[in-house]
Amino acid sequence: MAIYTGMRRGEILGLRWGDIDFEKKELKVIQTANWTRDGLVIQRPKTNDSIRRVKLFQNIIDDLKNATNKSRIIKKEYGKLFGENHLVCC
Repeated sequence: MAIYTGMRRGEILGLRWGDIDFEKKELKVIQTANWTRDGLVIQRPKTNDSIRRVKLFQNIIDDLKNATNKSRIIKKEYGKLFGENHLVCC
């Protein structure tokens, strides 16, 4: 995803399913996830210019749709242990 979109690691890790618009083939970068001494921190990007929309190629859309299906299966298996953060990369 980083190669096709130019997104940074923290932006990809902070991506939520609700940030993706499959019909418009784009996503919104509105938060980042980073590890600190205190654990995982989800926050807004450092600058307002980092908040943006990113167009997606069809192969990324297809991969994300497959990941959605896998995520549903895992969530069903783990139940409440899965958590409700709605992150794409969890």
